[in-house]
Amino acid sequence: MEEDLTWENQVKYLGLIVDSKLSFRQHTKYNSDKFWNKGHVIIPLIGKQSPLSLNNKALFFKQILRPMLTYSATIWCITAKTHRRKIQILQNKILLIMTNAPWFVRNDVIHKDLKIEMIEGHVKNISRKFFSLFQNHKNPLINGQIEYAHTNRKYPCLHSATK
Repeated sequence: MEEDLTWENQVKYLGLIVDSKLSFRQHTKYNSDKFWNKGHVIIPLIGKQSPLSLNNKALFFKQILRPMLTYSATIWCITAKTHRRKIQILQNKILLIMTNAPWFVRNDVIHKDLKIEMIEGHVKNISRKFFSLFQNHKNPLINGQIEYAHTNRKYPCLHSATK
C-alpha cells in the first residue's frame, strides 16, 4: 500500500519541535511557555514568601526547573544565540524570584552566589558528557558521527567531547 506523505514545516518528536530550517525557534517558544506554565504553579514554593532556605530553592531549581529548560539541549544547542538567550532570560527571571534580589543585582552575581551555571555553560557541559559516552563506542556508525562533529566546523560545536 503506497501512501503519499505530506510535507510539514515542523514536527514534534519526543517533546522536541524540529522545523525545516533547524532554527528551533518554535521549540524555544514551546519550551518557554511550558516552563512558565509550571513555574507559576511552583512560585509559591520557591518565591519570597516560601519557608525554604535558599540552598533548598537552588536545589529545587536544579532538579525540577532547569531540566525543563534544557530538555534535549544536546540537539538544539546549535540554535541561534538569540534563542539560547531567551532560555537564559527565563533562568534569570526565576532566579530573581527565588532570591528576591533587587533589580540592580547583576545576574552573574546571583548565578555565582547560588552556584548555578549560566545556560550556555550548562548546555556545553551536558552535551560534552553525552557525546563523550560515544567516543569509544563499538558501533562504527556512532563513531563516525562523533568524528563528523569534530571535522565539520561550519557551526561552532558546543558539544565537542575533546575540550
